[in-house]
Amino acid sequence: MTTQTLTEADEIGVAETQSHNEYLTRREAAALCRVPLSTFDTLRRQNRFPFPDAHMGKHMLWRSSTLSGFLEAGGTRGVG
Repeated sequence: MTTQTLTEADEIGVAETQSHNEYLTRREAAALCRVPLSTFDTLRRQNRFPFPDAHMGKHMLWRSSTLSGFLEAGGTRGVG
């Protein structure tokens, strides 16, 4: 039987991957984007924000990786 141990760097990588793929509610997504909830809802209705990655009942959920990519690309301003 072989015992494997995670190094500290491996543990950090696993934690980042897990948090990078967690789902966020619209309130959490608005906070991550640093906009008021009303602005977030307006942008979403205008299709200027990524579509939700999942739904739980009537609630929309976004992966944190989706929002990170959106923000890195310039958000609603886009690249350029």
